[in-house]
Amino acid sequence: MWRETLVAPEAYSVHMLQVASPPLPPTPGVDLNFLLDQLMPIVGLVVVFVGLRWLFRTPVGEAFAERIRLRARGRWGVGAGGMGEDPQRVAALEEQVSQLQGQVSELAERLDFAERLLAEQRGRKLGAGQ
Repeated sequence: MWRETLVAPEAYSVHMLQVASPPLPPTPGVDLNFLLDQLMPIVGLVVVFVGLRWLFRTPVGEAFAERIRLRARGRWGVGAGGMGEDPQRVAALEEQVSQLQGQVSELAERLDFAERLLAEQRGRKLGAGQ
């Protein structure tokens, strides 16, 4: 068996020490990396909004709008012609409106009559007490 006699067993071990590098001192002026990190989301939103505006002004945008209109008509049960074009429904609604207008005018007359009666009664009481 061969053995080194002059070398200690610890001589073959390796010890490593890792230390973080010291932070760099702040540079005077504007930090461009920080500025770009803050401005990029804003620039991205502007680009997206400009792109959407351009898209909606093209025939593709008109097709999207027509699809949304058709979906809304189907969802709320409106006919293919749009809201208020059913003549029977319009006639029924006009009849209801005219009835309601008549009722409101009748109530206004009754209120006016009641106010006149109350005013007469107050006038009589004031005249009797003098």
